Amino acid sequence: MSSSSNRIVELSALIHENTIKVDEFITANGLPTPSFDISQPPVLPLPPHIDSLRKAVIAASDELKTLMLGPIPALIDNRHNSLNSLNAIARFGIANTFPATETSTFNAIAQATSLPESDIRRIVRHAMTYHVFREPTPGIVAHTALSKALIDIPPLRSFVGFLAQELWAASTKMVDAMVKWPGSEEPNQAGFNLAHNTELPMFDFIKGDSLRAQQMAAAMALMHSDPGYDIKYALDNFPWGAAAQGVLVDVGGGTGTITAEIARYHPKMKCVVQDVPAVIEGAVVPEDLKDGERLRFMEHDFFEVQPVKEADVYFLRWILHDWSDKYALKILQNTIPALKPGARILVLDMCLPPPCVLSPYQEREARFYLRLSNAHWVSNVKFRAFDLTMKEVQNAKERDEEEWATLFAQADPSGKLKYEGVKTPEGSIMSMISAVWTG
Repeated sequence: MSSSSNRIVELSALIHENTIKVDEFITANGLPTPSFDISQPPVLPLPPHIDSLRKAVIAASDELKTLMLGPIPALIDNRHNSLNSLNAIARFGIANTFPATETSTFNAIAQATSLPESDIRRIVRHAMTYHVFREPTPGIVAHTALSKALIDIPPLRSFVGFLAQELWAASTKMVDAMVKWPGSEEPNQAGFNLAHNTELPMFDFIKGDSLRAQQMAAAMALMHSDPGYDIKYALDNFPWGAAAQGVLVDVGGGTGTITAEIARYHPKMKCVVQDVPAVIEGAVVPEDLKDGERLRFMEHDFFEVQPVKEADVYFLRWILHDWSDKYALKILQNTIPALKPGARILVLDMCLPPPCVLSPYQEREARFYLRLSNAHWVSNVKFRAFDLTMKEVQNAKERDEEEWATLFAQADPSGKLKYEGVKTPEGSIMSMISAVWTG
């Protein structure tokens, strides 16, 4: 028997064994059996040890599907159309044209959306192949758990719109951008720029369109509401030491939501939130942090030299992954002149897994959660896809541990900025990457 034959039998057995275990837990705990019925909750509340079995089933199913398809069918899977029909459903509000407990017709949906019935029929029937809607009898459209989620969880519609209109559009032009600007690290020479015919970097382009900006904000809020992004992981696991009674500068800290949590955790710490004027002009210091300048705001562009000298921690959360090495180095190098001996640069960002450790499926779907309700989260992270997305939108990147070490070494050739490594607390999506100034 060939190795591929052994592998498909092995995968089949793994799927069967773990599915039985998941089903036994579901049954024993009175949870609904997974289905496409509209009564199905967005995600089942499974404990970690059972959820790991569920993920193992999905990973094995993914590999088995690819093996069963074979090279050519697997390569020409027409996956782009799945996002295309979903984009249409989200943009035109097709799921919202009739209640989840009722049915509709293609004609009625067409009238509600002011679209041709022929287009509605093609889009919805294509989506049905991915279990978004169903057709119980010819011409009758009913909801499934997937289409119902678009009704029940409004931010999902924004998330799909952002994926399709901004990220997917950029992805279609990434290779063209590589041809036009080979090796470019400029944020305005990416697939996004060709897709939208603009010389502006993505963030500047989107903030100039209020509807696009609102859609992106809603999508990012949904994504970042994930408990894996909780600042508690850094608060509980970073060796704060004397810095807990010192000064922290949150570089690019937005409106200070995260900084306020840090200040509350360390009641003797003073925090400075820095960002561009357009971001902080509406920011407000919480009442409980006004005494003693526990938290204050300052206008600052991180591509300029850091004006706050001799703070204890310079904090960059979810900043450097937005930039290529060229610009990430500028941000770090603009911070170094402000450092005193013992001061740290603390980066909170994603750290890519080392190669040849995770399965292909795990690298795509490793761990990232979207908040669907107050209690439910659904796994949706894609490490390698995240990295490619950052290149598509503005030649930025996610980095692995070796790349983080190299970045810090290049930021200070003198060696006085001592790289301390990467630590990823259990349960956290973001890693702590830090360096201490020894000069």
